[in-house]
Amino acid sequence: MKSKKILTAVMCFCMTAQMCGYVQPLMNAGADNDVVVEQVVQTKNYDIYLYKNLGNYVEITAVSTMATGDVVVPDKIDGLPVQIIGEHAFAGVGGVTNITLPETVTTIGKQAFYQCSSLESVNLPSAVSQIKDETFLNCASLKKITLPKYLRSIGVRAFYGCKSLEEVTIPNTVTEIGEQAFQDSGISFVDISDGVKEIEANTFYGCTNLTQIDLPHSVQTVGFNAFPKELKCLLLPNGDCELHDFAIPSHDATIIVPLNSKVFDWLKEHGYTNITVIGGAPEPVEHDLNGDGKFSIADVVFLQDWLMGRIDTSYYSFFKLNADMNDDGTVDVFDLCLMKQYYIDEILAPPVINPVLSQTVNLTESVVSEAVEGKEADEEFVAGQTKFSLELLKKSVEKDKDKNVLISPYSVMQALAMTGNGADGTTRTEMEETLGGIAFENLNKYLYSQRTNQPNDKKCKLVTANSVWSRDDDARINVHSDFLQQVVDYYGAEVFKAPFDDTTVKDINKWVDENTDHMINKVIDEISADTVMYLINAVTFDAKWQEPYPEEYIKEWDFKSYDGTMQTADMMLSEESYYLADDNAEGFLKYYDGRRYAFAALLPNENMTVDEYINTLTPESLHNIFANPTRTHVDTGLPKFSYDYSKELSKSLADMGMPTAFTGFADFSKLAKTASGALYIDFVLHKTHIDVNNEGTRAAAVTVVGMNDGAAMYPVEKKEVILDRPFLYCILDTETSLPIFIGTLNTLE
Repeated sequence: MKSKKILTAVMCFCMTAQMCGYVQPLMNAGADNDVVVEQVVQTKNYDIYLYKNLGNYVEITAVSTMATGDVVVPDKIDGLPVQIIGEHAFAGVGGVTNITLPETVTTIGKQAFYQCSSLESVNLPSAVSQIKDETFLNCASLKKITLPKYLRSIGVRAFYGCKSLEEVTIPNTVTEIGEQAFQDSGISFVDISDGVKEIEANTFYGCTNLTQIDLPHSVQTVGFNAFPKELKCLLLPNGDCELHDFAIPSHDATIIVPLNSKVFDWLKEHGYTNITVIGGAPEPVEHDLNGDGKFSIADVVFLQDWLMGRIDTSYYSFFKLNADMNDDGTVDVFDLCLMKQYYIDEILAPPVINPVLSQTVNLTESVVSEAVEGKEADEEFVAGQTKFSLELLKKSVEKDKDKNVLISPYSVMQALAMTGNGADGTTRTEMEETLGGIAFENLNKYLYSQRTNQPNDKKCKLVTANSVWSRDDDARINVHSDFLQQVVDYYGAEVFKAPFDDTTVKDINKWVDENTDHMINKVIDEISADTVMYLINAVTFDAKWQEPYPEEYIKEWDFKSYDGTMQTADMMLSEESYYLADDNAEGFLKYYDGRRYAFAALLPNENMTVDEYINTLTPESLHNIFANPTRTHVDTGLPKFSYDYSKELSKSLADMGMPTAFTGFADFSKLAKTASGALYIDFVLHKTHIDVNNEGTRAAAVTVVGMNDGAAMYPVEKKEVILDRPFLYCILDTETSLPIFIGTLNTLE
């Protein structure tokens, strides 16, 4: 259920705004002198809201105090966009647990959610640039908040008293954080990006779980009692930072600062003894990682040890400043390669000894990423992706009716969409139609927004990685720079040139292993002499249930497999609140932490197999089931299960409408120029893994598109829902009702 509707007849508001008008001053442009004319803007009712129609947009001024559960604020009222959540709009509404705001919202007023005692989550639309004073004051149940990527400021006491809030990541666009912004909250981890200039008085005071803080180099001032008494470690990389006399309440904390700096001297003068120094001067030496005041081979070894987990991350913020060789915001193995090369080029005299054993060359930084615009999911995108997901599932199940099937339409779409940017003519047209009927110019934008707006924290993450691997043989293949620019900009792809020998097999499998969180450690065994390119997507999903299954609710249960064999299942029993059904099946939704994703299961009627049920579905009916659950009590049983699945998708995709891409008539002239003049898709290999247990779900997918340059052959041919027999399931993006993973469980063995 997307919103909790309450009859207007029983609405009870803690204000008299409904009877009052809003006086809006206007200028009489027709007079010689400007004359102020007052226009009364009447407050009106809509569903559970009071609002003002301000001509071009709408402001929500109040919400019924009787509102409970999940509330979805409409994007339009009176045909106008809802743009403002006014001051005190939700204040004191104690029964609301989750609020979904539309992307049309640009402004949220002071105390907008003040003392919403049951509020657990609320999204902040990307256009919101300010979190104003006391916006979430005393929201004691607020568990998670994702700050908008263009946020500029956080107001006074904005998150004061948010006892359940555990983690906060402050984007690098934020320059101001108000006094007491997070005081007495439950946060145990805060990531303060470079950009914040001042830590105001009492910003983190009373955060008893917060024991370590890494300040960025941008911080110039720290105010009175800025940190909690429980602080054990503080990184202060700016040696000129001004500290208030009582900025650091605990003299027992280890404080990491530059040697011979102003802040170092201040700490000594004020009796702080647990001081650790970094660097040999107020201005750190470039690429000095170990703090000895110079760059040497010791710093290369230091970075290598850090990547292998041997170095304490207490120094992380300062370390990151000097270790991020390619300035991409991430410290990884590519920075190690660049640091090694820098050491060889700048420190050692010829002859140069290449310390890198792998012959794969990362060309990513040679393609300078350019800013691109995304496109939010709309009806066209959702309809096309649902159609693609269902058709791909049907094709996969056709040959594997008695097996456990699991595909990630999201992963396959990412890999094929990258490839499609290099297609032309009939090949391009067929691929566009198969991948949802959207031109690649627009599909790139949709997929960019989908990829870059995923959660990534300890309790719920969906991480996407893409890469392009080209054979290091200019006589056979030259990849077009325009194609590489597209896949880097829209898909964040890494670009590699490699010899396509045994070392490349190891490099590709290592890349897949790392980017699937070690759930899929191998995707290819060897490389064909005809293969000149791979386009690879990897997806990792790892989420905890919003409400985990207690051990006492896990019972041994009979599970009747596809062939009628009775198997023993560890059945996880619970009562859920969202029921799914159509004429041929019933099921339920169970949310993961943060409610961005949910596990959806559909159990076919007793007289119908899973594959028979899937064949009754249409894209419209499947979307309707997921998008419109019924709010009710439903007793559920979900068996623990874990399995791997692998499928070569060429024939399925050809049957779905893109046969030319797999033949000698394929036109990938926009992708690369080859010596033979031919370039076609040889295979599309898809591998997945899933593990569903009482804590949550881990899943991974990898899709490899192999491109050949030789001659091609044509492709060849109160209710109760206890999942105690084969069923259809998916991991669902609740914002779009699109499946990220979808599969069938036919057997537990």
